[in-house]
Amino acid sequence: MKILKLEDNELWTKFRNGDNEALSRIYSDNSPKLYRYGIKITSNHSIVEDAIQNLFSDLVRNRKNLGDTDHIHFYLIKSFKRRLQRELQKEMRYNPGSENKDYAFGITYSIEQSIILEESSNQNLSLLRKALNDLTPRQKEAIYLKFTQDLEYEQIAEIMEMGIEGSRNLIYRAVKSLKDSLRENKSLLIFFFASIF
Repeated sequence: MKILKLEDNELWTKFRNGDNEALSRIYSDNSPKLYRYGIKITSNHSIVEDAIQNLFSDLVRNRKNLGDTDHIHFYLIKSFKRRLQRELQKEMRYNPGSENKDYAFGITYSIEQSIILEESSNQNLSLLRKALNDLTPRQKEAIYLKFTQDLEYEQIAEIMEMGIEGSRNLIYRAVKSLKDSLRENKSLLIFFFASIF
């Protein structure tokens, strides 16, 4: 049976009932997004890959006991972040100093490739990097979750373990900071926001 386009709750139910095509679809749709999110948290690619594999192994092993969801990506990204944090803590115990508990959420948007092609790319790229580096790691993560992962404020709040109003304020302050940093170069600001929507 070929799974074409199912609502998340239907696809999740099929997966929970043992449908391996549903598992394959969930994995192929979400593992690249989880990987991109993971490497924003840590530069250790093998830990990110292991966390993804372990997450899906646990899902398969416990599929009969999983609850319902109507937003698979949110469910997975929340579970993945917890698993990745556990993996990083375990790594820190074995290799002290390898990763800081307050991870540095790295962020790069496709706007960089477009800017590089322009004559003034070095200056624009420098401005963009400075604007992004002026954000706190939590602001970077919140912007990434909102605009790249397309999650709702409630979901971001849950993933980042904060209140909904706090997630709104965090994103508002991050966007305001970017606007303030890039106000001299409005075209760069427009390109930046166009690339993440």
